[in-house]
Amino acid sequence: MPETLPSWTAHLPRWIPRSLSDLHGPREGVIDLPLDLCWSGHTRYDIERFAQRVALYELVIVQGLQKHYAEFLNGDYLLEAWPLLHRRLGDGYVEAWEGRFPELARIGASPGAFAAAFARWKESPWA
Repeated sequence: MPETLPSWTAHLPRWIPRSLSDLHGPREGVIDLPLDLCWSGHTRYDIERFAQRVALYELVIVQGLQKHYAEFLNGDYLLEAWPLLHRRLGDGYVEAWEGRFPELARIGASPGAFAAAFARWKESPWA
């Protein structure tokens, strides 16, 4: 019987900070991502635009290294974006982040929180 490959997200429980307050990323301005995080595609995000912030957070969670979490993610903004991220991220990412932060699990399971975040996302212009 062939060996099972390791999970793509198995490292996450070791990488995710212990507290949302450890995520002290920017709350305003434009972010230019470094090449070790984003080497092609959209590399500049206006953190004040909700749609861009959700896209940035998805990219950082999926493509980022441990050092990128604290640098680019903000705990309060992660809570705001999580209802959308909960549905956009793969199961391994959702399980790891919600396993560390029960408040993400609560908000991720809330249909009302998703509806509010989705409405905000639809109203948030990209440019």
